Formats: sequence, structure tokens, C-alpha cells
Amino acid sequence: MTRLTVSIENPDMLRDIKKAIKMIRGVVSVKAEKPKSNPTTIAAIEEARSGKCFFCGSFENYKKAVANLDDV
Repeated sequence: MTRLTVSIENPDMLRDIKKAIKMIRGVVSVKAEKPKSNPTTIAAIEEARSGKCFFCGSFENYKKAVANLDDV
């Protein structure tokens, strides 16, 4: 079975979109899922919000800073 993922901006349209997709011949089921949170991304966002970051000012300065990092 092939799976098709549809992303929508306005969740208010979800019910109508599900109805429309169900009307297509061959559609077996339609399910709505909320995106799963990535723990690494959430941790990085929290670090940034708490101020545990530094600002480079430019992409060139960023590249210099990254080049000077020790291998971890």
C-alpha cells in the first residue's frame, strides 16, 4: 500500500479535506496526525531561548567560529 502525506496550513479545513480525499476511488483510509516533536530540536530551541548561544554577526564570522571549534 502506498502512503500519501498532505500538509495543510489551516487546521480548520481538515474535516473538509478528509471528506474530499475519502471520495477518491481507491482510498482506503484517511488519518490526521500531529507532527512528532524531535527532542533534539526542542532542546536546541530551549537553549536558544535561555540565552545559551552566541551571535556571530555574519556568516563569515560563523564559519570562522565553527572552524575554530575543537573536535568533540
